[in-house]
Amino acid sequence: MKFLTPKNKSQPNSESLPQSQPKKTSSSILELLAQWIVTLVSLPVLFVSYIVAQFVTPGTSGYKLVGAIGFWIGTLLSTDSIWQVLFQGKPIFPWFETEWIGWIGWLQLPFNLLFWISFGISALVQVMEARTLRGKDPQQARNEFEESKQYTLGTKPTGNIDLTVALWGDYKRAGLKERYTGGAIALFFWLIDIITTFVGRWPFQYTNPLSIIACFGYNIVAMMAGEIGYSIWKLTK
Repeated sequence: MKFLTPKNKSQPNSESLPQSQPKKTSSSILELLAQWIVTLVSLPVLFVSYIVAQFVTPGTSGYKLVGAIGFWIGTLLSTDSIWQVLFQGKPIFPWFETEWIGWIGWLQLPFNLLFWISFGISALVQVMEARTLRGKDPQQARNEFEESKQYTLGTKPTGNIDLTVALWGDYKRAGLKERYTGGAIALFFWLIDIITTFVGRWPFQYTNPLSIIACFGYNIVAMMAGEIGYSIWKLTK
């Protein structure tokens, strides 16, 4: 006689397993497909963002390129003023001018020694001005300050020969001559840049207020472009 064994109700129904498996598989496929679609749609945006980041992030190749381009363009703009004022050359660029060297003159410039002298003077002016714009690195300034504090100045000597008092004064003013000289040199180069820029293109030769403002703004850009470009490029070193 056969005995029937009752089914264990606690065991899962084996017939329901094949039904849940296809649902999980189809859901995974849809999720993967959605991820691929989002990635493909956002790929151009991510690519453009990466390119822009290369030009605005310090230390990257694009950042260095922006600084180098700004320096050379600014130097060339300043060269035009030096070329006109110091060597009486025709304007290199046509804007705010009644006549200029023209495209044929541009082809002849690389063979003109005076142009390269003007370019060298302009580059020197841009570099010296950029040093005043950049200033010192905060860490460098802190180190110099901490180093200077270790030298304690004694009271001014009395009852000694004049040489002792003079040497005490040298000790007190140590390093200030270099500081003042550097400031005077920077001021000298700024004056050269301002004079050559505004003599080369005098804004008040025009009667139209818009032309005066435009020429004045161009002169400011011509003066600052090289310094800012050099400062950006120098920060990447």
